[in-house]
Amino acid sequence: MKMKKVFLLSIVILMSVSVFGQSIKVTPVLKKGMKKAYTNTTSVTTMDQTITIASDQLFSITKETSQGYEMTMENANFSSDAKDENLASRLLTLGSEILKDTKVQVRLDKDGKLLDIINYEEVKNRSVATGEHMVDELLKAAPEISQVLTKEAIMEQVTGSLTQENLIKSLTGNTNPLALFGLTIINGMQDKYNNNMVDLKRTWLVNGKKIFASAKSDMSKEELKAYVLSQVEKLAPQQADMIKDNIDMVLNSGLVKIDVTENANYELGDDLWIKSMETTVETDMMGQKSSTRTKIQLKN
Repeated sequence: MKMKKVFLLSIVILMSVSVFGQSIKVTPVLKKGMKKAYTNTTSVTTMDQTITIASDQLFSITKETSQGYEMTMENANFSSDAKDENLASRLLTLGSEILKDTKVQVRLDKDGKLLDIINYEEVKNRSVATGEHMVDELLKAAPEISQVLTKEAIMEQVTGSLTQENLIKSLTGNTNPLALFGLTIINGMQDKYNNNMVDLKRTWLVNGKKIFASAKSDMSKEELKAYVLSQVEKLAPQQADMIKDNIDMVLNSGLVKIDVTENANYELGDDLWIKSMETTVETDMMGQKSSTRTKIQLKN
């Protein structure tokens, strides 16, 4: 009986080690001339409406270098069920098409990690132009906003956010087929990252070539206070002193609340490119709730 218990205990330990000890280094097969195409379907729910936007994401390895590789990325074949008379629909569609017909040229290291954007100025200028169009649409539909936020203040914020670092985050975010390139992922591993809005704490699970990531916003009261004040100073500096004097009361009221939850399921192919992925992002920002669900599928 004792030997049987020892044997069973050994089996449980071995199973635990095999499950929790799994890890994977995502170093995709890369070579000049390689091309990949994905379908991307994103559904965004805000208030009582859901908008679905579909597109193709195209990747082409154009050059092999001493550092690694050069690659061209392109979004094409957009479609949307958004209604033109709805402002939120128009803004979401414009946002999704921010780099429509723009070929983004990037450098990757030998493990596939994105190093930099070769045509950064072109990408930034296109993004600024689309951002300005969105701001014009917003102020046209709701001119009262300009009494608090001027177009110049909003555009300064938009332009300032379009650093190469932030654009790289967008291009390798959890709704992009490059999301895992160059990463070493250990089962149960935790890390922190910023999704260009807030800091999140993320936990990883690995099961062979299937990977799951779960993340939640991780901001202390002091960090939330600093975030709110920085946004007010940038967008409405004339109100900064008033908000600063009353920030603790505002935070304690619960009116200023930022909760973000992200879940992502990835399946890798034999070449360690993403074969399919599904992500869900739930956001509750200052009482405004939204949900974004993205499905990406390899076509070739």
